[in-house]
Amino acid sequence: MVEEKLNTRGCVFSLLYSVGSFALACASLSTLDPSDRITVQKGALLISLGFVYFVALTEFLNQLLLRTTIGHSFVKRYRLRVSDVLDITNKLVSAVQAAFSCIAGLFVCRWSCPRNFLHASHFLSESYAWFAASYFFYDLWSMYKIYAAEAALKLKVKLGLQSSAAGENNNQGGGRNGTAKGDDAAGNGGMEKAATLQALEDIPSVAQGTLSFVTPCKLGIPSFAKYLASHPLMVFHHLFIGSYGLVVISYLRGGLGDCVFSFMFMMELSTPFVSFRSILSVMGLKQSKLYVINGLVMLVTFFWCRVFLMPYVCYYYSQVVNKPFLEAVWNLPWGCKVFFPPKNKRNTTIAANSCANEEEASANGGPIKASQSKDSEIRSLM
Repeated sequence: MVEEKLNTRGCVFSLLYSVGSFALACASLSTLDPSDRITVQKGALLISLGFVYFVALTEFLNQLLLRTTIGHSFVKRYRLRVSDVLDITNKLVSAVQAAFSCIAGLFVCRWSCPRNFLHASHFLSESYAWFAASYFFYDLWSMYKIYAAEAALKLKVKLGLQSSAAGENNNQGGGRNGTAKGDDAAGNGGMEKAATLQALEDIPSVAQGTLSFVTPCKLGIPSFAKYLASHPLMVFHHLFIGSYGLVVISYLRGGLGDCVFSFMFMMELSTPFVSFRSILSVMGLKQSKLYVINGLVMLVTFFWCRVFLMPYVCYYYSQVVNKPFLEAVWNLPWGCKVFFPPKNKRNTTIAANSCANEEEASANGGPIKASQSKDSEIRSLM
């Protein structure tokens, strides 16, 4: 009872750290006006709080599944191993990040797009870019923990240090059907329970020597550096999105295209369903109706946000500049292309003043015709 109480307390502390870091991040933005930019100092605070948030959220979910009675029941029912649990929590955190991205994108879209497609800007686009950048770096370490847990289990089974009952439940086998096979004799059930509890205690960590940054770990598990070197495409994907994406949204876009980036944030809409599909697979529920329904929703959202969305944004832009679709995309002003930020500060100032004058005239009761607004916007950028 004391051990269970301590485990529950650890769950609560992790949850408080996660909620607290997110609340501090929100509080740091409470004094900003919608059009304010995010300074490097505030950005550094947001990315630091992002690290705390995602790490603490993962720890909370791990503690919930591996250290509580409810979690043990869930693990036993679906015959999960440590690596399975770590994989599930990793996918849940990925889904949470994607949900936040969609919410931020929707909010920025509703603010920036109706005001000015190219020049209107909301601080949430930059602030979430800072906050979410930490996720992609954290996720590398999280996936390494899954890899280390899987490798440790295979090595222990091979060396006879782990009961085969705990190691037979692999993801590619058909042994799991969503319920525990609990009809064994009492003695066998006790042995399986003991093996499961032993596996739950064997969580990879730096302190136990089962995780290492540079040197090989216990049982010969590759270090984090070795893992990164052996997965170059995955590392490039995370570093590219985490660092380059942040630089583009915060600097290279030159304050332009906030509406476009809001749509890019909403491209994450399909990620929760992709994550849930993976979770159902780990739980052995590939044959369930829920798996089929989720798969259909995943296909629809993936097509909408990954295939259809960007052509729609280009069409939206062509309507703004009042040009045919192909001509508008081909003649996209250099100032809108994130690879080439405007070097002439005078042109940037003229463009900003032009937009400010338009909005001021509209606010004072002198609405501008759509064609006049578009023409003025084009002239300011050319």
